[in-house]
Amino acid sequence: MAGRTYEKFDIVEVARTCGIDFHPHQRNPVEYRANCPFCGDRKYHLGLNREKEQFHCFRCKARGNSVSLYAMLHNISNWQAYLALKENTDELVLQPMEFEAATETPIRSLADRHDVYCDFLSMLYLESHHMANLTQRGLSFANIRQFMYKSIPLDPVFCAEVLEKLSDKHDLLGIPGFYRDSAGRWQMYLKRCGGIFIPVCDKDGYIQGLQMRLDVPDGEKRFRWFSSNHYPDGTKARSWIHVVGDVNAEYACLTEGAMKSDIASVLSDGLLLIAVPGVHAVELLPDVLRELRVTKIYEAFDMDKRSKIEVKQALITVRRTIAEMGIEYQGCSWNPRYKGIDDYYLAKMQYAAHMQAAA
Repeated sequence: MAGRTYEKFDIVEVARTCGIDFHPHQRNPVEYRANCPFCGDRKYHLGLNREKEQFHCFRCKARGNSVSLYAMLHNISNWQAYLALKENTDELVLQPMEFEAATETPIRSLADRHDVYCDFLSMLYLESHHMANLTQRGLSFANIRQFMYKSIPLDPVFCAEVLEKLSDKHDLLGIPGFYRDSAGRWQMYLKRCGGIFIPVCDKDGYIQGLQMRLDVPDGEKRFRWFSSNHYPDGTKARSWIHVVGDVNAEYACLTEGAMKSDIASVLSDGLLLIAVPGVHAVELLPDVLRELRVTKIYEAFDMDKRSKIEVKQALITVRRTIAEMGIEYQGCSWNPRYKGIDDYYLAKMQYAAHMQAAA
């Protein structure tokens, strides 16, 4: 694979020189996470890419390169920032950096991904504490089996056995989440904190990809794609949109998060829900809406949208996208004590049960 050599500032080193706070655990040598200095972020929404020499905050939308990052933080022009960085050889050295030209393994067909993920999940288990969490959120054991939720395996011996069985049956090349190690053995991208695998399905129930709901403290990034970009023979996950409920319905609720939409659909007796993976990840939404042929969308994002400026701004884009398709759009709100639409329906179900028991 041919490499390319060019001179540039290492954006990670520039950020460190500027005192930016990095996440203690980084996913790979190319993509870094940090707290954004422009919006007071404390949940590591700032992404820095060393290969592209770019930064982007997914919260406030600040973006640029190493020079503009330095300029913005020091309130100087880009030219002044460039000169300052170039002259600051004691702390930062302008040097050639080599990265192999990015060649992503083409993603496999939906049918292939579905077959692999189904067999993969069938080999896994659901830990008791994950089962308890899901039942507390209103799901029955039958619902949990239906949605195929499974715990992320942490035992390396068990993981190796699963990978051996899976790779004997399927070619894992082009399946997001799987990659080869230096010895050519298949491995899977895992987070050692553990969590739950969530199948993200299309309207016909095919698994497009897997999300991971991580067992992390509040404030940490909880959801991550099961993806293997930047790994040998790895493949990047896409921003797939999850569909659950009555796919023949004329209207649907739009929310964020596959698990949230699964729970809300069950508790609402089959309401059609469309779940984007994030309020900014809506590029695939028009295609999904065309396939479903809905005539009205009820926007049902979490109630903290009232206080988050970045969410308000993103919802303007969502509303415009839906309106341009000729689909009626209506925003929904409820008691902010119940953050998500799943929390709302769970509280509604519990209230009805309480009233029935008291009658």
